[in-house]
Amino acid sequence: MPVSAVPVDARTGPASGQHWQDILAGLQHAFQPIVQIRTGRCHGFEALIRGWDKFGFTSPLDMLDRAAEDGMLSLVETTLTSRAVERFGVLNGSAAAKLFLNIDGRYEHAAERLSRLGRSRDIQIVHEISECDTSAVGPRLQTAVELYRKSGIGIALDDFGVGFGGLKLLYESRPDYVKIDRFFIDGIESDLRKRAIVSYLVGYAHALGIATIAEGVETATQFYVCRDVGCDFAQGYLLAHPTIYEDSLPTINAAVETLNSRDRRQATAARDRLGELLERIPPLPIDSHRSVLLDLFGNPGAPPVVPVVGRDGSPRGLVRERDLKPLIYSRYGSDLLRNKVAAHRLDDFIVPCAICDISTPIERVVEAFSEDSVTDGVIIVEGGEYVGFLGSHALLRLVHEHRLAAAADQNPLTRLPGNDAIVRHVEEILSVTDRPHAIAYIDFDHFKPFNDTYGFRQGDRAILMFSERLKLAASTLGGFAGHVGGDDFVLALSGLDNDTAGREVATLLERFRSDAESLYGVEAREQGGFHGKDRDGAPRLFPLLAASAVLLLIPPGGVEGIGADTLVRTLSANKAAAKADPNKICRVFL
Repeated sequence: MPVSAVPVDARTGPASGQHWQDILAGLQHAFQPIVQIRTGRCHGFEALIRGWDKFGFTSPLDMLDRAAEDGMLSLVETTLTSRAVERFGVLNGSAAAKLFLNIDGRYEHAAERLSRLGRSRDIQIVHEISECDTSAVGPRLQTAVELYRKSGIGIALDDFGVGFGGLKLLYESRPDYVKIDRFFIDGIESDLRKRAIVSYLVGYAHALGIATIAEGVETATQFYVCRDVGCDFAQGYLLAHPTIYEDSLPTINAAVETLNSRDRRQATAARDRLGELLERIPPLPIDSHRSVLLDLFGNPGAPPVVPVVGRDGSPRGLVRERDLKPLIYSRYGSDLLRNKVAAHRLDDFIVPCAICDISTPIERVVEAFSEDSVTDGVIIVEGGEYVGFLGSHALLRLVHEHRLAAAADQNPLTRLPGNDAIVRHVEEILSVTDRPHAIAYIDFDHFKPFNDTYGFRQGDRAILMFSERLKLAASTLGGFAGHVGGDDFVLALSGLDNDTAGREVATLLERFRSDAESLYGVEAREQGGFHGKDRDGAPRLFPLLAASAVLLLIPPGGVEGIGADTLVRTLSANKAAAKADPNKICRVFL
């Protein structure tokens, strides 16, 4: 009789093997794509159990907890992993994608079994280890990791950032992927702390050669923020729900293609420049015999490093000639490398290397290189697959070019970007219509009489004092700070609602007003002003130095026909209103 005809109550039924066989017979696997965030290619699929709720379980974890209590965890995990691999393997397109599997950390034979399954079905498997799993640390994990590496099984650190393991688990598991928990993705478009944390995690992971996956992406704004901070892959309902596929797996995610096509910002200049500097070093397959290293590095024209890739073309790291010299030139080293009996894979010689997509902005590539002072370079990928290597000389050249370009437009006093960079940034954010933007034009009140009275040195002190506050605000809020010239500045913020943007600008102005009091003597502070001359040369009492701001607010969806020139005219036309406002802010809504 079909299982659906006689429901099994998993909470009260007998804890027998047949009981769990009946439950397992009623379960299915759905697959949710993990998508390359810049190309839309479906890099892999996570297998997710469906049907557990009809047996009275509150979650898949609840089901596994009950199986462990009944002594049936091995049966349940063995059956589910076998079924997921089998089902995935018969779908068209599975050979070009990876299968991400969640395995309960209490199941002691997971590594051995996944290794056998992957080899028997010729499927690229990635084991997801949850940071929330208290059993996923220690010697047993290290043993499993070694077996995974030798068997070609990938490792993904799941739920990263919300569990107990943290950096210790990251260190011990040496993952290929870090899945950033949905907690940090939810609200990232408006929560500046989450954005800063995710940006840091991405940079740290890339410096170690680890790819990042943003979990729980549900809105277009979340997608763009995750892409802009450098996430490699995305997973979530915005892209696709878990689906029980009948025949074929998709190779391209239409949602990501549409999202990227709607965003008119193009990284063609960065892409072209990286392409020009790339070294197209042929990579070594991960399962190559160690003896190839003798032939490779024995050649006088060999590069000092060689990238190593998995079966799917994704980079695993570098093999460096300098690490092999003790073996190559020792009496028995070459015999050891040629030994057919010893483990022949390259794993023991691979070192991590920073990885960046070829469409990554140049400044992020430079950051990835700068994160590790001993790095040999950066591996460049496209769609997750190796395309070339940027050596240290090429990267130093990029660093030099980047600094020269920045210096050419910098204000010499504050080192803030100047007019050209400001215009470019304004044009860029005008093309991003999925989120609100705020542009604040800020200038000092009564700066000329202050400068005339106290001298240019004190005037420069005031400008530097404000510029440091402005830089800090831009860095904290994920915004852009620019110096138009003199006492005129720009602060651009994206993704903040109108009230939040207004509060942040008001806070910036108030902090500068408080800081500026230190520029005066006791008498001026006590009387709340200083004596100077106006533009006509007449003496008068001027208030202590402060700043005012025209705050231009651009709604999501943008404004048709508005360009950078129109914005500049609008900002200039409202400067007087900002100075006259009691709060020193004039809000302009487009």
